[in-house]
Amino acid sequence: MKGWIRMTKRWSVYIFLITCLFLNGCTNDNLVHISDQSYFPLRVGNYQIYTVNETDINRLSCSTSLVPKKYDLKVLVFDSVKNTEGGFTYLIHRYTRADSTQAWIILDSWSARKDVNQVVVNEGNTPYVKLVFPMASGTLWNGNTYNGNAVEDYTMTDVGKSYTQGNGKKFSSTVTVVQSDNQDFIVYQDKRIEVYAASVGLIYKETTQLTYFQNDCGSGNTCCLGTQDPKTGIIYTQELKSYGRE
Repeated sequence: MKGWIRMTKRWSVYIFLITCLFLNGCTNDNLVHISDQSYFPLRVGNYQIYTVNETDINRLSCSTSLVPKKYDLKVLVFDSVKNTEGGFTYLIHRYTRADSTQAWIILDSWSARKDVNQVVVNEGNTPYVKLVFPMASGTLWNGNTYNGNAVEDYTMTDVGKSYTQGNGKKFSSTVTVVQSDNQDFIVYQDKRIEVYAASVGLIYKETTQLTYFQNDCGSGNTCCLGTQDPKTGIIYTQELKSYGRE
């Protein structure tokens, strides 16, 4: 009889533990851990193809029409080399084409490296700290740490949140980096954000940097002051179409 009681108590404990595990599994959204490192995968052969909408602006008058252009951008990790930090620097080629019927044309070369603390991307010869680890919403860091430019605080938001692109593509776990959010529509606007998805990398980029007309509306001039018409700058969006490995 005592043995039977001990067995009953043992099975009661097992059932209790299994129930707890089951209940926690039903309520814990983070049961499957996603590595911070996966938001910027670097591997030779990886590529992403984006749709780019770009408007470069340099106008003498606000009556001059803006001329937007649309094209495809391909980003390919084509090689890697050992770096002085003991890790690897990944070499990146960027290509453009007018549309899917055209051949890719080399645009430029970038590079990127990743360690336990950060991701650094060299855009041409200018390095930027794109992400920092561990990731948490509200984290701030200087994106210009390694390039000598003025301090610029990047802010991490919406860590682990789902994201749906304008083209309908959905990503279950993403992070948004706000590089600048100066919404001045009178003198100078500077809005820059990047969105990264786990196991994919960059899925969306937006850059709006505009200076506005400040002329005095003198005789013979078209008055552009206060019209919120940009004089110089860029309006740029980059949205992921596809990705994979060559």
